[in-house]
Formats: sequence, structure tokens, C-alpha cells
Amino acid sequence: MKNNEVSFARNLVKGKIAETVFAQMLRSTGQFTVLEFGYEKIIPELVGRGQGENDEMVEALRTAPDFAVINNKTKVVHLIEVKYRKTLKNSEVLSIVKRMSQSWNPSYLFLATVQGFYFGEVKEIIKRKGKIELLNHPQIPKATQQSFLKILNDFES
Repeated sequence: MKNNEVSFARNLVKGKIAETVFAQMLRSTGQFTVLEFGYEKIIPELVGRGQGENDEMVEALRTAPDFAVINNKTKVVHLIEVKYRKTLKNSEVLSIVKRMSQSWNPSYLFLATVQGFYFGEVKEIIKRKGKIELLNHPQIPKATQQSFLKILNDFES
């Protein structure tokens, strides 16, 4: 394999690890129902039912966030895109949320980095020019976050 193919594969795997860490971290609290919602999960089902891949609805779903997360207590649903980045760069974050805001509002970004987890509403991140806050949620304690950050970092090399 060429270097760029290896790099692409490595980033794809890290992205899947970040998605798994996110979903398992939220599920571990017992406070959330986490449903896979992304393009990769939805499109094959629609195409199998006769929707064409160039269908307008299918095109809109190409930018679908990765998860629908339901707070079991409040029943509030959040659509959340999960990304992995080795380091946090506001310019990259801004690019991600601008793309998301074109189709999915409100939606949220969860960013997994080797330093920690970040989370915010897309519109707010755009207002702050790509600045995203550390994950601070009463139902996801710091100790839980640290345990899952260790799992994420076990794959970083």
C-alpha cells in the first residue's frame, strides 16, 4: 500500500474508534439511548428499498450526523457528529461545523482528541469561530471521560 492509502486507512480506523468510544461512554452512564444515525447506516437501507443513490433525499442524508442521542430522563434528542483529531485546530473545527450547519440544525459536534473530549452546538461553535469547549456534562463525569480517553489513547501511536 502507498503511504497516502495507509494514512487514509489509519484515519478511518481512528474515526471508527472515536465513534465507538463516544457511543460506549454515553451508554455506560445509563442516562442515554445512543442510536447510529450516520450516512453509512442509513443509505444502504434506502437504496435497498428502491431509492436511487442520486435521489434528493439520499443526497441530504450524505451529511447526516453519526448519532441520534436521546436523554433518557428528558427525552430530548440530539443529532451528533463524532470526529477524531490528534490535535485541536479551530480552523478545522470551523470547517466541519459550517458543513454540518448547511443541512442539520440543530446539531452538535463531539470531538475526540488525545488531550480530551470536546462538545458543542454547531451554531455556537460557528459564532465562536471554531472554538469548541471541553465536554462538561453532569451526566458524564470526568472519571468516566478519563477512562474512555485512556481507551482512545491506547490506539494512538
